[in-house]
Amino acid sequence: MQITRLELRNFRNHRHTTLNLAPGVNVLVGANAQGKTNLLEAIYLACVGRGWRTSRDREMVQFGADSAWVNVTAQKRCGTVEIAIHLGTGQKKAIAVNGIPISKVAELMGQINCVFFSPDELKMVKEAPADRRRFLNIDLSQLDKTYFYALTRYNKILAERNAYLKTNGDPRELAIWDEQLVKVGDIIIAKRRAFLNQLTPLIIAQHHALTGGQENLTVQYETVQNFAKNLAAARARDQQLRTTTVGPHRDDLAIKINGQDVRLYGSQGQQRTVALSIKLAELTLFTKLTGETPILLLDDVFSELDSNRQARLLTTIAAAQTVITATEAPAVGEIFTIHHGQVVSPAPVS
Repeated sequence: MQITRLELRNFRNHRHTTLNLAPGVNVLVGANAQGKTNLLEAIYLACVGRGWRTSRDREMVQFGADSAWVNVTAQKRCGTVEIAIHLGTGQKKAIAVNGIPISKVAELMGQINCVFFSPDELKMVKEAPADRRRFLNIDLSQLDKTYFYALTRYNKILAERNAYLKTNGDPRELAIWDEQLVKVGDIIIAKRRAFLNQLTPLIIAQHHALTGGQENLTVQYETVQNFAKNLAAARARDQQLRTTTVGPHRDDLAIKINGQDVRLYGSQGQQRTVALSIKLAELTLFTKLTGETPILLLDDVFSELDSNRQARLLTTIAAAQTVITATEAPAVGEIFTIHHGQVVSPAPVS
């Protein structure tokens, strides 16, 4: 899989930017706040239907403009796919695949797959469980539309159950919501478990490669073992707290280095290496499951990696089309200089 062309209009600080990407490593170079990361976000938007920094479409529209457009063209084994997205400040987002409008984001999933890494991805390692669940949800939604639909349904039922809990209604009525919640919740748990059973050995292998085998990494999925039984047992507590305390919306990943929780005891460099190992493992698994290598998006990835880990990273990503942002250009890849929302080197394509 390879993105050949990216075109933006009024997207964040890019009034009109066109970029033709090379098959291998593409490096977006420039000072901070010039628009490098915005280009990555535009690609990400075309892959999953939302920005990675915000869920509010209007925040991606350039200040003073009424709407924004993002067009991404990619070459796949089965042919060319073009994603066009229109964002309006007062309108619903419009998405078209190969010129055909789609009504559901699920129809966009899997058209162009990407793996994204940014400094914010450290949240996945060192912050709240919600950040680790978000990583699982984004990956599985790209790979499996059944998961995406189950997750959407689960969140809707969960919101309805929580609303009912706030009314202090008859606890026997909760059984209605519980049956529906368990039905889709079990699908989510099973698919997460299967995904992590495949991904975890790859994470460990990537971490071993990046660290030279100097650290022992473990990743364990933490979820409720019998959702139906535990949800029923928690009804009285849920009514008291007026929220649902059991379910896949509370799942987590336990990530440890040498037996110690990396969230609490890992250094910034260790946490960053773990996050990067997870992303590189995603790249390998996506390729295995889909037969297509996803686009790798790396935002400011070199800033806290030493030279040895940088070299190992560049070796690892050699097979994927990669778009990297950096303040200084590495001695590799196609270099594009970004300045005030414009590509100034090479010259923009008309």
